[in-house]
Amino acid sequence: MKLSQYREDYYTHTGNASSVCRQAAFAGIALIWVFNNKTGNQINLPNGLLWPSLFMITGLSLDLLQYVAASAIWGTFHRVNEKKFSASSDPDITAPAWLNWPALTCFWGKLIAVISGYVSLFSYVVHSISFGYGIQPPASTGG
Repeated sequence: MKLSQYREDYYTHTGNASSVCRQAAFAGIALIWVFNNKTGNQINLPNGLLWPSLFMITGLSLDLLQYVAASAIWGTFHRVNEKKFSASSDPDITAPAWLNWPALTCFWGKLIAVISGYVSLFSYVVHSISFGYGIQPPASTGG
């Protein structure tokens, strides 16, 4: 397979990961909302759901930041090079690898944040469920 195909596969998978991560963060927030304790106009989340909430919100914030940073970086890179070369030419330019670092940091950060949110949420749910292991079976009457 050609190197360009591996790059296309990378773009496909990271794009899908971003989309699934975003949907998972919204679903996580919706699930957390189910557990809220609303009293009148006051909404109180159980303490065990504060970390999962923070992780999900952080994931969504990093998702937005990833696209804002990438847009600013690549828009600026394009404009600087457009001024350097004539607008009608289309030169072959190699961009420095570090230009991707802010977006990649946000990409991996959002994945880690949302996964951490689900681990925390799973832990909360497991500790909140009573499976009834302490129930004794009825005594036999002997027969």
